[in-house]
Amino acid sequence: MNIEPKIVIPFLVALLVTSACTRAKPEKSDAIDRAKPTPALLTSTVPAVAPKAIEVNEPEPPIADVAEAQPVEEKPAEVKPIDTQPSFEPELASVDGLIIERLITAPEVERREPVAASSLFGAHDARVYAFVEVRNESEEDKTLRVHFIGPEGQVSGGIELRIPAATPRWRTWAYTRNATKPGFWRVEIRSQDGTLVGALPFEVEHGC
Repeated sequence: MNIEPKIVIPFLVALLVTSACTRAKPEKSDAIDRAKPTPALLTSTVPAVAPKAIEVNEPEPPIADVAEAQPVEEKPAEVKPIDTQPSFEPELASVDGLIIERLITAPEVERREPVAASSLFGAHDARVYAFVEVRNESEEDKTLRVHFIGPEGQVSGGIELRIPAATPRWRTWAYTRNATKPGFWRVEIRSQDGTLVGALPFEVEHGC
């Protein structure tokens, strides 16, 4: 049987195309699943910082306002003449539950404490401070009065300092800018009824 080449060639082409289309697709390799990228992990380049410790601030002892001495005409009761060679040790006393712990003269007060405590000042010094630390054991507020007394009996002061009731430690001070007369001066601290509870001499030198 003679078959025409024109018929055979198209038949073979069709057979090959059908065979190629019906070839089984290759199965999906497990390696593809294994090669899937893993989810990215979030990282930080900032170094870890330890949490700050909570600071507990202890309360500071209370402090009164600074009071400046002004020249006054009235003299405190029982003003004593100042010795020519006084002892520069403070005279401290207590009255009615009010106890003077410290009495210091200084040219400055910083952070609630006297700086460069001294009994000798120059006439050029801007201020003379009388620093007082006191304890009030009574159940009532108390008042102290501070005077700066000069070598000729001139008085600068009359400053009232309030001390709260039941206070174990109270730091306060007064100052004067009028201690310019050379010679021996004295700080006097008196209670409300005029009782002397603290005294401290200091000297002002002659200017150049």
